[in-house]
Amino acid sequence: MNSEFAAALEELNKELSIPMPDLIRTVEQALADAYRRAFDPPGYVTVRIDPATAAMTVTSRSHDAEGREVLETLPTEDFARMAAQTAKQAVLRHIRNLEREKAVSEVAEHRGELATGVIDRVENGTVHLDMGGRAEGVMPPEEQIPGEEIRPGKPMMVVILEAKRTARQPQVQVSRASRLFVRRLLEAEVPEIKSGAVTIKAIAREPGLRSKVAVAAEDPAIDAVGACVGPKGVRHRSLLAELGREHIDFVPWSEDAATFAAAAVGPATVVDVTLDRATNTALLRVPPGQLSLAIGKDGQNARLAAKLTGWRIDIKPAPVTEDAQNLG
Repeated sequence: MNSEFAAALEELNKELSIPMPDLIRTVEQALADAYRRAFDPPGYVTVRIDPATAAMTVTSRSHDAEGREVLETLPTEDFARMAAQTAKQAVLRHIRNLEREKAVSEVAEHRGELATGVIDRVENGTVHLDMGGRAEGVMPPEEQIPGEEIRPGKPMMVVILEAKRTARQPQVQVSRASRLFVRRLLEAEVPEIKSGAVTIKAIAREPGLRSKVAVAAEDPAIDAVGACVGPKGVRHRSLLAELGREHIDFVPWSEDAATFAAAAVGPATVVDVTLDRATNTALLRVPPGQLSLAIGKDGQNARLAAKLTGWRIDIKPAPVTEDAQNLG
């Protein structure tokens, strides 16, 4: 056996701390591939290395005209000279693959969690972030908050969506536009949510513009909305600092659909609710002066209320009473 090849195996074993059996299996597969490319023999080629002597045996398995399996030992003299370099390249490639798999696995373990990255570059609208490890954060346009400042070197908090395997570098798709991002920010900012005393029941979001979050508390003594807003609004302001121009409405959740629908169009006041369960429509009547407030700019408030409650929201002005007319 080529002494250079044996020395290469020993060197790799010491440098990379790979158990010899694993190292030999990796090298055997790589050498079999290299032998097929170099000599194109018939049949299925396998390479075996004797752990004690590093002697290499190459065999080909094929079938004769009668269908019987035939094993043939192939020559290795010419191949032995290239074996050492081939083995080293194969092991290094294997190590890179293992490192990529490890990085992807580590990221996958944190799926759905908040993470902080630093913007590295922007390519074709996609933001690439340095996540502090071997994995790269990738945030496509649809996962970004519209209108947000994007510049290299800027730290950015994101939520991890999923790991992706690429030939060049492990990647993880991240988001700032998902509802999950808002949920994780709330869990991090509001202790009552983290402890389970306050529960997030639903989130409706139009990234960069507005979110509505329905919250509830099992204990009647706990003000779920007040807990999210925080003393003097400190928690609310902290959330807005992360989300920029995006506003957040906290809505008290209720099992009663009419009560929940009325709360969902806040800050407008609802004077009457009629539910049509056949069409899943909630007709909300508001004071005439609050109609535009209830509907919102370009229908945004009503649209988010519908997403939050799961009901079609129809908003109309309440009839003007005779007393109101007399006052006018």
